[in-house]
Amino acid sequence: MRLADFIDANLDLLLSDWRAFARQLDLRRTAVSEHALQTSARSLLRQLAADLRAQPHEPSAGHRPSGATRLAHVHARNRLRAGFTLTEMVSEFCALRANILERWARENGEMDAQAHDDLVRFNQALDQALKESISRYSAGLERARDLFVGILAHDLRTPLGAIAMSAQALMLADELPGRCREAATRIGHSGSRMQRMIDDLLDFTRTRLGSPLPLALSNANLEDICTRALDEIRAIHPEQTFLLECHGRLAGRWDANRLAQLLANLLGNAVQHGYAGRPVALRVRRDEGCVIAEVHNEGAPIPPHMRHQIFDPLMRGQRPGTERRRTGLGLGLYIARQIAVAHRGTLTVASSESGTTFTLWLPDDPSPD
Repeated sequence: MRLADFIDANLDLLLSDWRAFARQLDLRRTAVSEHALQTSARSLLRQLAADLRAQPHEPSAGHRPSGATRLAHVHARNRLRAGFTLTEMVSEFCALRANILERWARENGEMDAQAHDDLVRFNQALDQALKESISRYSAGLERARDLFVGILAHDLRTPLGAIAMSAQALMLADELPGRCREAATRIGHSGSRMQRMIDDLLDFTRTRLGSPLPLALSNANLEDICTRALDEIRAIHPEQTFLLECHGRLAGRWDANRLAQLLANLLGNAVQHGYAGRPVALRVRRDEGCVIAEVHNEGAPIPPHMRHQIFDPLMRGQRPGTERRRTGLGLGLYIARQIAVAHRGTLTVASSESGTTFTLWLPDDPSPD
């Protein structure tokens, strides 16, 4: 019997084998019924049989049955919603394959050329369905995780705002003892760091979900933006020395809030990875049709193997010679580059024994032509 005919004729038996396997996964943990979970398995097997029957003379490795691919997507979505792990979903495919081929081999006996052709094409089709299921499952899991992070970060803004306002009120109270005022100041600084991490999380989630960073373009002066970023970072690192050098006309059409965020991220990174007691320099100058900003710190060079991934999200590598405690989520440089790209600019890094320099190149007006 041809394999496609065997699958159609023995669907109930094959699904009975699947039920025996599924019970090992303790389906009581999911709100999805066993019957609902079997429905996609039944549809997938029927489609595999239909694809095998539709093209009996094309066992090429590049064959991709569109029907099975579509049902594999549905199958993966159902498994994700049911709480299957990726390992369990792959194990399900392995169990289906083993059960089908074992029962078919017992019924067929010796394998002739036609049976061998069916076997090759069935394995190709099932492998393709498994590949598509893994891809869709992983994408769905990643999207769910990003949505969760985005919702969590958004909801944290309200209690954090209450903490920041309370700390500010305490710092303005004349009757507050000195030690309590110092504690309120520390609370305010910690709140500022938390706000920056939440902002980075929200921006990270937005870009991961496929949306570009929104810009509110208006006439701005980069020197004013640099001063604003320095004021923010000095509040967090009052012990650090910062140098600001500005040359030429620094006016342009940008999103001032986003650029202040970009520069604050670069300055915070420079403080974290620079040598203690050494100043961090921010230099801004005009070039033809653009402005260039550089953030430089004296510190151990970034190892060559880390330079290609320094802007990757969640990158938190410790550079040699820096003993300061790592803070943040490792998103600062990633968000900084995303802001530069949104402005149609570039952000690059150069590192040597003399220090590390991040260079931002910005056009005067990033508006689409």
